[in-house]
Amino acid sequence: MARKNPKKGQLKILDEIKKQLILQAERWGRTDYYTPVRLEEMELGQCHKIISDLYMEKANIEYELATAGADTKAVAIKLEKLGLYIRKAQKVISKHERNLTKQLVKMIGDKAQTSKGLSYYQPKSLVSVFLNEN
Repeated sequence: MARKNPKKGQLKILDEIKKQLILQAERWGRTDYYTPVRLEEMELGQCHKIISDLYMEKANIEYELATAGADTKAVAIKLEKLGLYIRKAQKVISKHERNLTKQLVKMIGDKAQTSKGLSYYQPKSLVSVFLNEN
């Protein structure tokens, strides 16, 4: 019998790995290192790395599209798919930012201090460069 949703199995495996990581850290004496806030920060950091890689790939594809030797239809399809991946990554980042905000508000209690702290997690401006000879 085939699974209807393979993501559930993947999420169970990731949760089990996360539990084992926390357990090993506790055995090594780092009991408060992997807090829920710390884990959310780590996930958010990795999401930012992924989206920056996606933007770099977008810049490369745009350059490939600008060159005369590229197959424009195939490159345009790649660019469209990459745009979908970027939008999905942005949704995941906003989800992690909301989760982090909720956890920090719960810990700190003051929304002004929380928003100030969260300003450090906002992504830097990314620029996609399109070179064109005129």
